[in-house]
Amino acid sequence: MTQRIVSLGFLAAAVVVLAQAFSIPQGNGYQAVGPRAFPLLVGVGLAAVSVIGVVQAFRPGSTPGAVAAGSVASGEDTSGEVVSAAVASGEDASGEVASAAVASGEDASSEDGETHWPSVLMLLGALAAYALLLVPAGYWQATTLFFVAVARVLGSRRLVRDVLAGLVLALATYFLFDRLLGITLPPGLIRLAF
Repeated sequence: MTQRIVSLGFLAAAVVVLAQAFSIPQGNGYQAVGPRAFPLLVGVGLAAVSVIGVVQAFRPGSTPGAVAAGSVASGEDTSGEVVSAAVASGEDASGEVASAAVASGEDASSEDGETHWPSVLMLLGALAAYALLLVPAGYWQATTLFFVAVARVLGSRRLVRDVLAGLVLALATYFLFDRLLGITLPPGLIRLAF
């Protein structure tokens, strides 16, 4: 049920992104790519992925209960073990597929209960801190700190590697947007000399 709600939510977001993208003026005739191009690209990509998600979510047998019911009808119990009658009759590969489907259905239903909410809350806190630090601290400084914080929350314990990776990624995106594309990002406390 959760997969269906999420997939429909992403499809609705894709519709909103596409509607907003088409409301952007095209721009001057001399521009090869106008301001509408990137939002349209994002909207089309989001719509494509959302449609795939909706199809998978609403496909018959995609819910754990439907898989288990189908496997019981094929001669298996809901734990995925083959009943003795099916073994005695020389079960073919279709029983193995149903057994794997039951096992994967049970795994999918148990994932909902395994969400580690403290990690989710720490990631949201890191994102809020990033938003608050972005302008006063500067883009590349705040992004480096955000990368290190997210890496720590997700289990990394190599501080030097995380700082170096975050710094390289932050500086690369800073130079791409600020220097090459001309999109001004907050320079912050420490301004780059180059």
